[in-house]
Amino acid sequence: MKNTITLLLLLFSFQILLANLKYHPVSFVLSTDKESYYEGEKITFTITITNTDKENAHPVLIPHTQNTGQKLFYLNLYDRANNTQLLRYTEDTMLKMQVEDIGTGQIRYLKPLEQITIPIYLNDSEYYAIQNESNHSFGVPLFAGIYKVNLQYNPKGIALGDSIYSYSSDIDKSSTPSEKLVLSESGVVTQMIELKIRRSSDTIVSIEGQQYYLKTDGHRYYYFNEYVETISTDLRCIHITDLPADSCSKPNGEYFYSHFTDLFAEYINRFEDGDIREYRKFIDYCPDYLYTEQYNEFKQKTLLALQLPDKRFYKVQYNQPSGTKHWETYCSPNGTLCTETIYFYNTNEELVKKKSSQTQPCIEIELEGKKRSYTKVDSLELRDNSHKKNKK
Repeated sequence: MKNTITLLLLLFSFQILLANLKYHPVSFVLSTDKESYYEGEKITFTITITNTDKENAHPVLIPHTQNTGQKLFYLNLYDRANNTQLLRYTEDTMLKMQVEDIGTGQIRYLKPLEQITIPIYLNDSEYYAIQNESNHSFGVPLFAGIYKVNLQYNPKGIALGDSIYSYSSDIDKSSTPSEKLVLSESGVVTQMIELKIRRSSDTIVSIEGQQYYLKTDGHRYYYFNEYVETISTDLRCIHITDLPADSCSKPNGEYFYSHFTDLFAEYINRFEDGDIREYRKFIDYCPDYLYTEQYNEFKQKTLLALQLPDKRFYKVQYNQPSGTKHWETYCSPNGTLCTETIYFYNTNEELVKKKSSQTQPCIEIELEGKKRSYTKVDSLELRDNSHKKNKK
């Protein structure tokens, strides 16, 4: 009897939740025109917009020519791994174009069940600066691999969008009814689709207008942003992969490393099925980690590190298989002060005590007019080496 009452309460709560959900009659579906593409090839995405209402017309905002302001559509790119949902890159939500014939977005009223399609392009370097549909980029080259992509439609903050939509957070605070369509504050996100990028057999590839020169040591392929005679891993080396030509994945894992000066670097180590064993997104300064995930052989997370919204850095190590914290640390945005906590458990995995201490792993200096943080050891070594050199 008790279980029956509990089930009825859960069903009742679910019905209330469904009743409070805001139905949005206009749907967005993302697709591509091909199954796979080569590095640097122009990619055509198609946005299919449908009024799913069988009786009423509904408005939708569609882009027009403009050179500044907020993008109406922008792409998010995730890693292909299934053991984590890892956002690799996302577009800048603001337009930066050179269009002279400036217009604005347009409101289009869709008849019941009416459907329209809008194309947008990635890697369209020819029209990137002058065509709204082509003004899409992740800010870094998209190298060979398998990715997951979705698209976000977010008219909030665009005057015409605000004229036809009420946003969910605003509705929650207002008791007055509105005839506007209700939209989530973050807009509408499409379904996730797979995007396959194949490695070309060419020794020179062009991605978003930038040429990359390829060399191989017989095992890996090195991408340089200028021609080099011999393989090196200095700042001219932008990317390293072991994917063979005409492929986007390897059955026994793959090697992926990229370094974008003054932006970030990425390193990926995979399981044989493509899941993440280790992912690192890092910078050249201290603290160097922007985002890290590590997993053991059973695909249990052992380490997580990230930069928090308030710009502090956080890192935590997990005991497995219990999932309890072994230690964690919070660091200031410049890394000059960190609080580290170690957790102690009994044989029943119950927390017994924790011990906290403060460390100062980084030292901040001014270099070329910018404040940079370096690890203390490196800074002392640099200072000592400089001192010895001057002494000679």
